[in-house]
Amino acid sequence: MIRPSESQPSPDSLDEWIEQACASDPLPAYAEEPEREPGPPLTKNELCAARSDLSEWQTPEVFAKATKALCARCGSEEWFNRPHLRFLHDAYVLAEFAELMAVDCVRLAPPSEQWPDGYLKIDGKTHSIEVTSTHGGRKLGKEYRDVKRPTLDPVNNWVARAETIPRYLDEAISAKSKKNYSSPCWLIVYLNIDEYGIRQNETERAIAAIKERYAQSFEAISVLWKAKSY
Repeated sequence: MIRPSESQPSPDSLDEWIEQACASDPLPAYAEEPEREPGPPLTKNELCAARSDLSEWQTPEVFAKATKALCARCGSEEWFNRPHLRFLHDAYVLAEFAELMAVDCVRLAPPSEQWPDGYLKIDGKTHSIEVTSTHGGRKLGKEYRDVKRPTLDPVNNWVARAETIPRYLDEAISAKSKKNYSSPCWLIVYLNIDEYGIRQNETERAIAAIKERYAQSFEAISVLWKAKSY
């Protein structure tokens, strides 16, 4: 993986560093897998301990291993319907991004902080991270409540979803930009809309255009889509 040569990357060089890191070692292509049986439910004490532990600086590998172990104990119904697991949602996105970008270390913000959601450290410089996501208007809590059997997903649905990506991505970033954070932050958007590659090139161009539109609102913008960063 490529790391920036400067000891502390400047804001002007940050986008270039992101592109170099992504191009040098991308994650494997996303593949849909059937849900595995979750482990034993996390207790209140375990959740408190996990929240505290993930708020300490850790290497990307250690942070990701701990986060994935915790996530593996949450079934989809619980994951999308329990507000107390929100910090794990942020940790999951941070873990995916930190491993992909080969940062020095990563942590969540402690519960006492209203913002940001977490921090990344790159060559000694600390970056404040805000995390958001968009699911294409889906109500995942409702979808994963009392699921009886899988449903079909025709190709026509893939095309329709692909066409909505620019709108939903723009809405997610716009909502964050309107918060007018008191200091610069790096926005990471988890784009959870899969079109199975049917509009790959068009979507990548749309992501680039939307990032450029909001570039002045953030230190940097990264979009996690199908296990790659844009």
